[in-house]
Amino acid sequence: MLKHGGQSDVQHDENNNLFPQSLPRGMKIEKLASPFTFHPSLKRKAAFTLAEVLITLGIIGVVAAMTMPSLVVNYQKKQTAVRLKRFYSIMNQAILRWQQDEGLIPEDIRFSSDTIKNGANTEKWYNETIGKYIQSISKEVTKDNKGISVAFNDGSGFDAYVPDTTQIHIFFCTDYKYCKHYGEGNFDGKHGFLFNISKGKFYASLPEYQNSTREHLLSDCKYGNLENPSVSSKGRRHACARLIQFDGWEIKDDYPWNQTMLEN
Repeated sequence: MLKHGGQSDVQHDENNNLFPQSLPRGMKIEKLASPFTFHPSLKRKAAFTLAEVLITLGIIGVVAAMTMPSLVVNYQKKQTAVRLKRFYSIMNQAILRWQQDEGLIPEDIRFSSDTIKNGANTEKWYNETIGKYIQSISKEVTKDNKGISVAFNDGSGFDAYVPDTTQIHIFFCTDYKYCKHYGEGNFDGKHGFLFNISKGKFYASLPEYQNSTREHLLSDCKYGNLENPSVSSKGRRHACARLIQFDGWEIKDDYPWNQTMLEN
């Protein structure tokens, strides 16, 4: 509203707030607070009590306790599968190179009778054949003098012995500390796995498992004991390496990480 002469009847204060130039007698104007004005009384204090902190830490601890074991097992399974695949590749290549260099026909390869359950002669055979193509940090005769123990620089290794003239059993240990250092080594399907060289060919598990179905492999790996399927023998799980190879060198969710014992 303009007064005579074009002048406004309102004025601005120092904060550019509008107020009338003149008010009725007795009326006072109070400065209105801007919605953006800071009020100390409205400041919120963001703090936690000791009880709240302890409750939060407790919840975190419970969640960690529930998830950590499965995370550790999953990591162990992946590491195991990687080492099994690598071991199979190293051994298979060494056997092929040995045969090519010597001009050998795989089906005709036999072990001499003096290597059967004889650690010293088995070590000699290894050094003169496939051992030439495999890097290792130590080799020694097993405690029972029936086979050999070989350690690799990645921390893994194997025990091995010759049961007859057609084959040699090899027990790969994902960590050398799990090797038994006896002719018949560790093949518990968790830290140790059975491999085999038979008539010049390298196999995961045994030759008779190569055409087995996954269901058969899974069952034998789970319960163990090839000789008597109706009775479990602790730590004797012949089919586990072949099962992992069958699955593309992966340890699937249904893989029996721990052996199930059958009742007698």
